[in-house]
Amino acid sequence: MSTVIELLIAAAMAISALAAHELAHVFAVNYLGGHVEKVGVLPLGFSARFRKLERLLAWERYIIYAAGSIANAIVAAWTFSVSRMSYFGIPWLEQLAFFNLVICIFNLMPVLPLDGGRVLHQFLANRIGILRANRFMLQLGKWVCRVLILLGIVQIILYEYNITLLCAALYLRNQNKTMKPNLQLELFKFLDAKKVPTRARLMPVKIVHIPANTSIKYALERLTIDQFTEFHFEGHVLSESALLQHIFSSGFNGTVAGLGDSEKFLHLVNGT
Repeated sequence: MSTVIELLIAAAMAISALAAHELAHVFAVNYLGGHVEKVGVLPLGFSARFRKLERLLAWERYIIYAAGSIANAIVAAWTFSVSRMSYFGIPWLEQLAFFNLVICIFNLMPVLPLDGGRVLHQFLANRIGILRANRFMLQLGKWVCRVLILLGIVQIILYEYNITLLCAALYLRNQNKTMKPNLQLELFKFLDAKKVPTRARLMPVKIVHIPANTSIKYALERLTIDQFTEFHFEGHVLSESALLQHIFSSGFNGTVAGLGDSEKFLHLVNGT
């Protein structure tokens, strides 16, 4: 009976740590102006679906992504400190601190859709372009999950058939596999959000110098989340909106030099 009670207590602590993690995300989204669409229960915890994050500033999204892990870290530090302040120590508080610390570290791993993966993805998307960041994160996720699966097998061998890490790794691998269509949808959301006037005034313009024979596909890959992109080549400028207009009307084939005959897409650097 005591073993059953211990397992129930451990499960309650894990659930409370997961709930604190997700509630921190929800609070951050509501406070910063996003929208909480749905909160659900998953095999390994809770999950909240958010909308309108693409209309927030970069630092606001960073706070939202990191809020859950920050909350777990605060709870872990507080419960462990309170336990140590007691002369005899409080074992259940130390156990609660342990659960919060594990969840914090796990969610900071650079794998989508975890918090650490979201932070790294946004950082890369503003440095190397959204599409290239998408490909990098999906590949990184595959390799990290493979390492976790191997570590999970080692855990089973060394620690009396403890399958916790292996289950978490397999679940995370499955989630990472389903991210590709989600990232494609997010791409269009972020590009469309740049049309909002209040957001547009806050966005810097990123100038990218490219050869005239640069392909349309390569130019598209250079578009970032929180910057307007202008492509400069041979005394001409191709704006981000003009590039997207061409893609939607004529597809991805050709080079930026091929747009030179169309005045509605290109203008001179020193004039229109």
